[in-house]
Amino acid sequence: MPLRDPFAAYNAGNNIEAHLVCHLLVESGIEAMVIEDVSQVGVWWGGTVSEIHKPQVWIERDDIERARPVLTEYDRRSAERRAAEQQDGSEAAPICATCEKCGKSANFPATLKGTVQLCPHCRAYVDVGEDHDIEGWEETPADGAGD
Repeated sequence: MPLRDPFAAYNAGNNIEAHLVCHLLVESGIEAMVIEDVSQVGVWWGGTVSEIHKPQVWIERDDIERARPVLTEYDRRSAERRAAEQQDGSEAAPICATCEKCGKSANFPATLKGTVQLCPHCRAYVDVGEDHDIEGWEETPADGAGD
């Protein structure tokens, strides 16, 4: 059923998170729907580029106050999980990445290793960590390459 007066209540990190949040709202008696990120704009060879398009959870504008505690609790628990994951072994040193466009360096948290982020100086895309540093990544030529 379409919403009469829709309000974007939550910007999710991915489609799965959007559906999870939607389910939590529905279980709390709040009508909700997900607008998934199905665009190809943010897709590159290694996955999706963050912050291009975000899936959203929409609710009725009249339900904002009822949804607030559900969303606050979800965010609180997510923050606790992230903090626990960081304490479990991601106390690694920050990763220094050099932007190929402007040549300046920037430090990124070790948890972002293997991702693409925006350069804080020029806003170009920066690879955080080298490909050969990513566990399980092996750069091998395709079959028949170089023949």
